Amino acid sequence: MNFRLLYEGPIAPRQRATLPDIHAIRKAFDPQVRELWQHLPLSAESEKLLKHPHEVPTNHIGILERRGTTVFAPLVTKRLELMCELEIVFLRKQAPGQLIGDGDGGDIDNRIKTLLDALSMPPLAQQRHFEDATSSSVIHCLLQDDSLVTKLSVETDRLLRPTESAHDLVAIIRARVAANLIVGEFPRTSTRSNVKLTSSPRSYWHRRT
Repeated sequence: MNFRLLYEGPIAPRQRATLPDIHAIRKAFDPQVRELWQHLPLSAESEKLLKHPHEVPTNHIGILERRGTTVFAPLVTKRLELMCELEIVFLRKQAPGQLIGDGDGGDIDNRIKTLLDALSMPPLAQQRHFEDATSSSVIHCLLQDDSLVTKLSVETDRLLRPTESAHDLVAIIRARVAANLIVGEFPRTSTRSNVKLTSSPRSYWHRRT
């Protein structure tokens, strides 16, 4: 399954980004990942996978996880034995390149760390920061955690429009989600669930007919 996500706004280097900064970026991706669940192949499995933990039958898998009082729905999870490859294009006011450096919006390496944190649900160590959620809505995100990213490529280019700060950019993220066929040193076969989720809409309908 292949798709693209888009982000426009500030992404600070990880050492400067606060947890609220990261969560703001995470919430910016929520409507896009939520919309993805409305289309095949995810829509065919959404009713089963997006149940709250207390509603999931013992022989089924649910993907919702709670941090404090906030519920998250990561698409790429260990429960579904999925992995993800990412191709990221950063459009910035700076010239192409400048991957390392702390001035004028450089330091792409640490800004990628911020982005990966925002694409993931918060780790358990941050649970106390989500104890007082003001919304009961589930937050959809791409990753359960960034260890599920098996391949990452980054390209930079110049953004040809004004920005409010040096950390403002446009991120175009191409994601490829596939079944994880390796655990440790041992191969595994695909499961029925992860084959359905990673199929293209055309191949999904082909199997149904």
